[in-house]
Amino acid sequence: MIGSSRRTECPAQRPSAARAASFATTVVAVFLSAALVVGGTPHVKAAWADEVSDAQAALDEAEARMQSIAEEYDALKAELNELQKRIDETAAQALEAQDAVLEGREALGKSAQFEYRGGSASLLLTLVLESTDFDDLVRNVSYLNAIMQYQSDEIVAQKERTERFNALVSTLNVQKSDQEAKLQELEKKRAEAEQVVSTAQAQLDNARAEEAARLAALEKAAQDLAAQEQAGGGSINENANTVDREEVVPDGSAVQPNPDPEPPDSGGSGGGSDADSSVGWSTGIASAYGGSTDRYTPNPGITATGDVCDDWSMGVAVPMAWPNYRSYFGRTVEISYNGMTVFATVNDCGNMGGGSRALDLQPGVWKAFGFSSCNAWGLRTVSYRFL
Repeated sequence: MIGSSRRTECPAQRPSAARAASFATTVVAVFLSAALVVGGTPHVKAAWADEVSDAQAALDEAEARMQSIAEEYDALKAELNELQKRIDETAAQALEAQDAVLEGREALGKSAQFEYRGGSASLLLTLVLESTDFDDLVRNVSYLNAIMQYQSDEIVAQKERTERFNALVSTLNVQKSDQEAKLQELEKKRAEAEQVVSTAQAQLDNARAEEAARLAALEKAAQDLAAQEQAGGGSINENANTVDREEVVPDGSAVQPNPDPEPPDSGGSGGGSDADSSVGWSTGIASAYGGSTDRYTPNPGITATGDVCDDWSMGVAVPMAWPNYRSYFGRTVEISYNGMTVFATVNDCGNMGGGSRALDLQPGVWKAFGFSSCNAWGLRTVSYRFL
């Protein structure tokens, strides 16, 4: 996995110029001495000197290029760390905006139910009939006007909340595009580092044991660059009681396809079904668990990160079959289903069909998609990406 600011940095090990020069001088002296001891002819001694000189030049060039690559890599990582901070801040704002939209949706739903059951017209008739005099009637009508004004204001406020949420989603899309471009640059640097090692190896096939140590240092530098993103990840909370949960979905349940499989900004970013979804969108199967409709999971439950899993929690679990699955803890994941987008936080893990499912949604998430229970959600194909 690449692109998380939570990973531990592993700086490349680079020999200093002074040490390299000293080492090269020693190697040349040893090789030339060995040629003299065995009584080599002048052309043999010249061949040994040429071999050492060529090996030294190849290593000097490889070391200089590796140092340049490492510096460029570190600069890109610093830019990515700063970009990840901005993504985290925007994602947090999107989560808050999403909560506001969901709360506004619930309030408008109650208002719609009120109007359906009689609403303002019925209330107006009641107020007119129950008014004792003209002043009382005026007060009652003013009260009714206040109720209708509140309903109108709530509709306007919900529109503003929705517009803010959509604006934050657009900002996240731009930030993720920038991050993906930087990640591609990092991948090129890693590939270039491997090519430097490969080229140096080909030029040093005839080098002696002393030069092989320098080649090993180059190889370690390339491996350090590739391994930087493999470290990290939190531990499982000792009080967690949702990790070993029994699966909610009955055997033989069919997977429901996504009615609108195109994610919000699918233009060219691609995706896949594997766990490495730091770049672009991925497609996978999502199940549901937790809350009062799940008889297999404690309610409230304690997730792998120590968060509460109940009827309102906006969390998801990832499969423990994924490599470095704990490195996802605390990340925000954007989920797209049926043309809707919901943001959630990775705070749990589980067996999840041995990794056959990509996400396990907690109640707040599948409710945001409009479902009433774990079984109502069942198994559905979604698009998702980690921010």
